[in-house]
Amino acid sequence: MASGIGYRGTNRCFPLWEDFQQCFFSSQEKTRADCVPAREDYLECLHHFKAIARVRTIQAVERDNYNKSKANGTDHKIISLSAP
Repeated sequence: MASGIGYRGTNRCFPLWEDFQQCFFSSQEKTRADCVPAREDYLECLHHFKAIARVRTIQAVERDNYNKSKANGTDHKIISLSAP
């Protein structure tokens, strides 16, 4: 990561990068295991792995509920997770 500042201003994840970097260089352990939470926060900010997994889980449950309600003859609508 360069400066973290582009033509649109500061990157949204740059503060998390700074926290991780500060932890990494101030760590006394060779494995830097104490910096794992900061690293995970930074990577989640960049890639949204946990958020995407949560949305997929919710969508799978919604699909199951819809299929079960269709089989039972009840009315169950699938909710939209996108922004209005």
